[in-house]
Amino acid sequence: MNLKDTSKYLSLILRHKPETIGITLDEHGWANVDELIAGISKTQDFDMEILEEIVRTDEKQRYSFNGDKTLIRANQGHSFHVDVELEKAVPPKYLYHGTGEKYRESIDIQGLVPKSRLYVHLSQNIETAVNVGSRHGKPVVYRVSSLKMYEAGFVFFKSVNGVWLTAHVPTQYIKRETFDKKVIEEVVEEINTILRKTELDDDSSETTRAEVISELQKTYSWEVLQQALFHVLLDENRTEDDWYQMACVFFDAIDISDTRRRKGLPELKFKKKTILALIYYRLRESDEADNLLWSITCELYHLDYCNSMYDPVKDEKIIKKLAEYGLSF
Repeated sequence: MNLKDTSKYLSLILRHKPETIGITLDEHGWANVDELIAGISKTQDFDMEILEEIVRTDEKQRYSFNGDKTLIRANQGHSFHVDVELEKAVPPKYLYHGTGEKYRESIDIQGLVPKSRLYVHLSQNIETAVNVGSRHGKPVVYRVSSLKMYEAGFVFFKSVNGVWLTAHVPTQYIKRETFDKKVIEEVVEEINTILRKTELDDDSSETTRAEVISELQKTYSWEVLQQALFHVLLDENRTEDDWYQMACVFFDAIDISDTRRRKGLPELKFKKKTILALIYYRLRESDEADNLLWSITCELYHLDYCNSMYDPVKDEKIIKKLAEYGLSF
């Protein structure tokens, strides 16, 4: 085995199956170094020098020695219960979880669960999460509102190598953070095709263009469609009608989300500040869109349609979000 394969074998032993080489771990996950070396040496060349090299060069710092290097353990990632003496910690506002696109549907339903591990592993930056997700195919990264979770009573730990751990992340605390640019472009092209079918909005048609565009979420997911809608709203070369149709899609999506909630299904996740910032920027001077914009605002923020004094154009958070795109009211 090369060093990389040997490191994977070491991970298997210290995290999952110490019995593979006939050793046991103590209650804190420690393995006797001499016994470990002897066990691995039965099938390949292995000694203390190789073990130290693996520990030293491991990019994720998965392993730790005790003070005199007579014991070694994995820092986290075990599939059986061990007390690796993790310390409880207050997490930052956001943490990130990288996984494969193929797991998206189950995550939308269950949230983030540890599966074969004891904890969900979270990264402190998107780049690390992307690298983790790449090991599972096409990567997707979720942003976790970790500080909100902590304030709601969830417990977080931080391992010695900087990985954050928690038992479970419910769906209300996650939002998809990364998207495949080519897929977004593909969805935008489909939106363009639908926008050209103006006859769909005739009284004789059973569905409108906005409703047909909304159906794209069944193929691509709502998160991806939402990004494509933003793409259209950010395009200066679009017509006012294009932007109006995007607002109609958001209104339809809100209705779809309410229906899902009543059926006990996960609701759609809306990037509320981005939605309001862009639709008001494009349509705030349109008399035709006035009622639609206010309806979307009230639905997203649960406002009283007739009596609320809220004004998105004066909301500092909306203004700040718009500034991120180099735009302003």
